[in-house]
Amino acid sequence: MTGSPAPLSAHPHVWVSALAFLGFEDGKLTKLRVQWAFDEFFSLVLYEDFDRNQNGIFEEAEIDAMREGAFTGLGEVGFFTDLRIDNARVAWNGAEDFGIAVSEDGSVVSYSFTLTLPEPVDPVQQAVTISLYDPDFYVAVDFIEDRPLRFRGNDGVACTYEFEEAADNPIYFGAVFPWRAVLSCSGKGA
Repeated sequence: MTGSPAPLSAHPHVWVSALAFLGFEDGKLTKLRVQWAFDEFFSLVLYEDFDRNQNGIFEEAEIDAMREGAFTGLGEVGFFTDLRIDNARVAWNGAEDFGIAVSEDGSVVSYSFTLTLPEPVDPVQQAVTISLYDPDFYVAVDFIEDRPLRFRGNDGVACTYEFEEAADNPIYFGAVFPWRAVLSCSGKGA
């Protein structure tokens, strides 16, 4: 018999397909723009909870309520975004530019938000890794397959990445290892 042990069958309850835009200024990494596309079931829950007039459109007040009721509290777990510089985890000071999008057929709701690094980081001189995960594994966050990391404003800095299991960072009672993107950059230095 193959498969996961029985305790894992209770989790996760929400599935997210994610990508991250890494923003650069003057050759340094300064921010991440993260996008999460929720599964159809959780998207329906968001409609039920926040589309108060049930018109199928999230209006400004409804988006504000969604941000406060189903997003802002995620700051306590780093917005499921584990960025490490020389293996030290970045502490986010809130998220900015929260927005939502809805698929053309209305079945998938997506969040987008920006996380600004406390200080610019030179990815040529410093090791940079990024993982997107819920430490409680209530939400399964998976990078999309096609270009899950994208670079913006990185003139003069060429970056690539490879994924590895974060064996040193197990979650869900040590049973799950999030994927970690390891950046490799060259070009402008400090």
